[in-house]
Amino acid sequence: GTEPAAGTEPAAGVVIAARPGAVEVLDQQACVKQALVGNDELQAERIRRRELDGQMNQALSTGLPSLDAVGAWSRNRDPSFALDETFGGGGGDGEIGTSPLDTLLAGFDFLPDPEAIPAQTYWRTSLDLNWTINPTKILGAVGAAGAGIRRQDLAIVAREQATVENTIITYHAVILAAEQVAAIEASLANQEEFLDIMRLRFELGLASDIDTLQAAVTVANLRPQARLARQNLKTAGAELNAVMGLPPESPVSIINEQRIETDSIDRDRILTLAARRPDLVQVDLTTDLLRQNRRAQKAEMRPYLTMNGSYGFVGRELGGLDDKGHDFWSASVALNVPLFDGLLTKGLVQETEASIRRTEVEGMGMLRRVRVEVLDLLDNLEAARLNLEAAELNMARADELLEISKLRLREGLTDYLTVLESESGRADARSNLIQARYDVVTLTASLKRAIGVSPLLPLAAVAEMPLEVER
Repeated sequence: GTEPAAGTEPAAGVVIAARPGAVEVLDQQACVKQALVGNDELQAERIRRRELDGQMNQALSTGLPSLDAVGAWSRNRDPSFALDETFGGGGGDGEIGTSPLDTLLAGFDFLPDPEAIPAQTYWRTSLDLNWTINPTKILGAVGAAGAGIRRQDLAIVAREQATVENTIITYHAVILAAEQVAAIEASLANQEEFLDIMRLRFELGLASDIDTLQAAVTVANLRPQARLARQNLKTAGAELNAVMGLPPESPVSIINEQRIETDSIDRDRILTLAARRPDLVQVDLTTDLLRQNRRAQKAEMRPYLTMNGSYGFVGRELGGLDDKGHDFWSASVALNVPLFDGLLTKGLVQETEASIRRTEVEGMGMLRRVRVEVLDLLDNLEAARLNLEAAELNMARADELLEISKLRLREGLTDYLTVLESESGRADARSNLIQARYDVVTLTASLKRAIGVSPLLPLAAVAEMPLEVER
């Protein structure tokens, strides 16, 4: 009979159609580039940065004056000047006042009675300037807004690193799924050929019906596994699309590209570098932001200046407002000394000081959790590298054992069960090798992200990074 052919996994550089129909074939770098542009979570962080730009303008507004253009129309009757006897007013009771003007005019009242004064219309236009000058509050508000912007910049860096990590993981998940499909299809092809051999040997009286039945059962069991593996490949392609910010159902094809880094890792250096992670530096900036807020809050109970000015025109007719004789102006400067605000400022400052202490404690806890995460990744990566070495050696042995078993079966020196066990052992070895490669690649990317560097940065470059922690 024919000798079963051992299937091969997708070789490096082979195109993997995760979701068929794609025109462009992407490598890992192209996937990362697309994700850095289209990832939804990363875009949200960048939009948040623009929100903080708006908050900075709000903070700057505390130190800038406001200027308003005012136009007003009013109609009123004001009899107050007619009630003063200085000008001969008397309210119409006929009595002669005692003022010099009354004596001179011998009781002549040249001002009309109040109720006889008609209503008049006034048009008014002006520019009004208002400026509150509190330097401590201004500096605190601007400083807090600046710390918030720096913190958000670090949040964007952290999200970019996480996006690159997720892209690498999903990219290699597609490769993992494709290799699992190839492995199952290769096993299925082998078992189908074994089934043909068993049927031929049964017809020649060299095998029993049980051997043929076992081969048929094995083939029947592998077919649904193959269908499930193909579906998992499509799902992996959909997840890669989602990470890149594309519709999950879009066609996508990638290149089988696996770069196994075997550089040695200095654990002490890695732990030191982890202290400069963006999210840890964000904690320090949060503390600085709270201190600036406290500074601005305390300024509410300190003396400050207010300046007000106004210039404009007033007239009875709209067309006469540009008459220079109808212009008016006013200016004032006031020193405000707050004395008591009902303990509001004191309460705000106490709350902020407690928030500062809480944030510092949370920062220490976060640093410990980061060190735990890094140590766990280091241990897992070390174990994954050892597993990969063992899997590669075991794969070579499984290939050799399967070839010997097939040769002995062809020569009638062994039975089908022995070959089936060899095939099962090779399938397990191949599955372990595929998983071991995936674990090494993804754990390496996760370790780089955990110490605050881009997962695309080679380990050799990480080993040369300075150890100074900039906060």
